[in-house]
Amino acid sequence: MTQPLGRCPAALADLGDGNLAGAYTIWPVPILVGNRVVRGAQSMDTMTHPQFQGQGIFTKLATACYEHAADNGYEILYGFPNPLSYPGFVKKLGWSHIGDVSHWVRLIDLRGIQQVPTILTPFVNLALTCLPSGSSRNFDISHDRPEDPDLERLLAAWNGGSKACGVHRSLDWLGWRYATDANNDYAWVCAYANGNLAACGVWGMQNENWGEVADKRAHLVELLGTDRSALLAVVSTIIGAAKTRGAVLLETLSNVEHLNLVLKRTGFFRHRKAPFIVRALGRAEPAVDVLTLENWQIFGGDIDTF
Repeated sequence: MTQPLGRCPAALADLGDGNLAGAYTIWPVPILVGNRVVRGAQSMDTMTHPQFQGQGIFTKLATACYEHAADNGYEILYGFPNPLSYPGFVKKLGWSHIGDVSHWVRLIDLRGIQQVPTILTPFVNLALTCLPSGSSRNFDISHDRPEDPDLERLLAAWNGGSKACGVHRSLDWLGWRYATDANNDYAWVCAYANGNLAACGVWGMQNENWGEVADKRAHLVELLGTDRSALLAVVSTIIGAAKTRGAVLLETLSNVEHLNLVLKRTGFFRHRKAPFIVRALGRAEPAVDVLTLENWQIFGGDIDTF
């Protein structure tokens, strides 16, 4: 499928002989800022050839990429940098670290984790069965994507929530973001009550096309709805499906309080904090303070690696 916002802005350090010294790319994302949907992007791929590291190539490429993006109407950038790239973003490229977002993990089956001694695995897995997982009772569960009118209702609730900033979810965006050619085998789970869609979620896991790098980590990328019982039913079903697929764990990012409560009720724990950085590109001042974490609503698929 075609990316709804077009091609990714990028900058390349071309050596002129068919080789590159480095590359930098941002990933187009529609961002809701107040009552406006603006052209935004997530900082994605940063690469510098080992022979050219320490020469400021990353900084030059990123600066060129931002200038190109701004000229093409991009207004907001966000990212989750790793420890190696964090200093460059914050100290040299004008990004602001506005806070941290919780990385949530739900352990499922530790047989695929090398750090756990084989002799202990059966006992640890037995202990995992004691973790809460929620219940799907009182709901009809479907594994089909919901009909557009039903999904639009949940999307309207998400986009119209109390937070002023976040990735704007739409039918087109979800259709592209969780397309089958992503090689993550994304799947829908929906909970219906009396024939009405009460909540839905999307989860995925790297498939065989990833080869040896597939890590058996499942990702909870979307969770839509406000009915806590229905959300618990969705997450409970996803945990069971991930276990059937052989996942060692299910993970997500979230700073959405009503969803955090659902995660806790289904055996997730806060594993670590992911630094969240933001940079404004637009010539005009945003109508909402994008440099305040409390204004942002972040979940799962807002990070490109899930």
